Amino acid sequence: MAITIFRIISPLSYLIAAFFYWRYFADRRHKDQHLARYTESAALVIHTSLLVILSIGSGHVPLAGAFQALTTLMWFFAILNKLLIHEGREYTLGVFQTAVLFLMQTLAMIFIDVHAPLPDILHNLYFEIHVLLNLIGYAAFSSAFLAGIMYLLLYHEITGNHLGYFYDRLPPLAYLEKLNYRALLIGFLFNTVGIIIGVITGKTAWGLYWTWDPKMIAVAVAWIIYGIAIIGMHYLNWKGNRLAYLSIIGFAWILFSMLIINSFFSKVHSFI
Repeated sequence: MAITIFRIISPLSYLIAAFFYWRYFADRRHKDQHLARYTESAALVIHTSLLVILSIGSGHVPLAGAFQALTTLMWFFAILNKLLIHEGREYTLGVFQTAVLFLMQTLAMIFIDVHAPLPDILHNLYFEIHVLLNLIGYAAFSSAFLAGIMYLLLYHEITGNHLGYFYDRLPPLAYLEKLNYRALLIGFLFNTVGIIIGVITGKTAWGLYWTWDPKMIAVAVAWIIYGIAIIGMHYLNWKGNRLAYLSIIGFAWILFSMLIINSFFSKVHSFI
């Protein structure tokens, strides 16, 4: 019964926060900013409670299946965005963050199987750490995706000489580029360490460091996309819209990998 209630109110609480953030984004009234921040914090508490209830009921962190992993990913995303976005006090960005949280949490709550058994391999502590590290990495890539979207919205408005809605509300391009840069670095670090632990642990589980499972190929493709972005940033002086496009492409691939490849194609790595 408690699970059912939290499955309903968790996405709704993010919707309420998104509503107040949208009002603040549109009118810049401080009252709406405070209401948005309070309701966002309340939504995070509700989301945390949901994960605790799921963990107690199943005896493990919610990682059994793509949609349990998705709600855990969105929790990391919410936490990380509080650190990245709220550090700069650019609260207008909250409307994008909470909109993503509402959409993804709604998707997770509709299709989640709360009774799904934990895959045998995730009873291995090191493999569970591998999954959690990758989810933190994916949460950072989600933040990079948002920064990329906002950068392009503002960039095209500026270069098109149509200074208006986004120009008046979004922070400067330099801030969005820095946010994207930091999120990409954090995500790539956690993703790389997570993959290394997974490869080492996979040798114990399957007798192989690598198998040509569609999911493992998809993970490698995502790592290559973000690796190209990191190399481009440091050695090719890539900035701005190039990084924004790579952040969007990489995140779209991660979602496709988690929701489609996991559900229909992967045979040995279908948990995230």
